[in-house]
Amino acid sequence: MSRTKSSPLSQATLTLALAAILATTAARLAPSQPAAPQAAPTFTAEQVERGRAIYGRNCTDCHGTTLDNGEFGGPVLKGGFFRQKWSAGGVGALFSYTKGLMPPDRPGGLTDQNYADLTAYILSHNGYQPGDKEMPTDPAAMQNMGIKP
Repeated sequence: MSRTKSSPLSQATLTLALAAILATTAARLAPSQPAAPQAAPTFTAEQVERGRAIYGRNCTDCHGTTLDNGEFGGPVLKGGFFRQKWSAGGVGALFSYTKGLMPPDRPGGLTDQNYADLTAYILSHNGYQPGDKEMPTDPAAMQNMGIKP
């Protein structure tokens, strides 16, 4: 009986394919870990006031004076729809989105501190209360800050 030899490359490919299948199967069968609890956002009253001024200069035309009555149809930034939209990504996602795309005529045109202050201002209109710790300007530091739907 004759045995065929396989090349080292085909053996490596087969080994990698088998490892990928086993890893995928193990991931499906492993018990899911509960999601880490989300902390409430932290920001100060001073940030809210700075955010109010920045909002007035940069956001009012699209989102309105009450965050839901913009002249140019910007999305509502308070209430149930807003909280539902941002609950999955949390504060870090809201900050990053705002920094990356707002204001529409100059995305990323504000400072990181301005974006953190704007985020604090928006959260203050969504039932979150200021505390004694400023919101950080690094989205990674905001990852555990949640937004409740």
